[in-house]
Amino acid sequence: MVLEALGRDKTTPTRKNNKIYPYILAVVCTTAFFSFEYAPDKTKEYLKAKQNHTEAKKKRTKALNKVKEYTKGTAVYEAYLIEKNKTDRLWSKLNIVKKEDVFFGFTNVQQFLNEFGWVLGLFMYSLFNLFRSYTANNKEKGYIFLHTIILAISCFFLFWIFQPYQDIAKVYYYLMSIACGITISYSVYLMSAYKFSDIGKLQNIIKGLFDFILVDSKEKDFVKEEKKKYYEEKSIEIVKNALDNE
Repeated sequence: MVLEALGRDKTTPTRKNNKIYPYILAVVCTTAFFSFEYAPDKTKEYLKAKQNHTEAKKKRTKALNKVKEYTKGTAVYEAYLIEKNKTDRLWSKLNIVKKEDVFFGFTNVQQFLNEFGWVLGLFMYSLFNLFRSYTANNKEKGYIFLHTIILAISCFFLFWIFQPYQDIAKVYYYLMSIACGITISYSVYLMSAYKFSDIGKLQNIIKGLFDFILVDSKEKDFVKEEKKKYYEEKSIEIVKNALDNE
């Protein structure tokens, strides 16, 4: 009876909840990489303000054209043309410099490294741990799945960085986040199953040791007769401590 109690199930609502939390956390952490696509590109307030500015700018241009027409042939207009030509030349030069600074579709090298740096780190991390998982004595499928999906995420963003298009269609972000969420949940399940299997093995070992201590040692007269009473009392104390600390 005592030995059976060592392997009893003490599952409580709290422990059941603790089994759910890792799945929620895993899905949230994985889909967080693509969460920005679920938010609108621009707020309604911004679009309204932009529209108002565009309309005001059109009216300003019409008013300015009237001023230009009215001042044609005057010294003021000639001075304006000189400054306008200078500004146009400098604007053209600025556009050339901006075009030369573009690096893999990013405004400059700094912006490229800002995106490429963390993706490369994630890629190297997942590749290293995937290699370790495959070469380990105990090939845990959960860890292999976990680092495979992290590798897939980093490859997805590497493709996004180096692909020649302006951006990837939103549907691909949605599909990737769903696929990652499902796969990461499965990897957590596999890791949990592996952990519980280890706990079961440990319980069997402990029960085997108690069998030896409480039953075999007495049946095979490993304990001297004058010490059997002390041995039984000490054995019961050890079992009680094990049950209390379980």
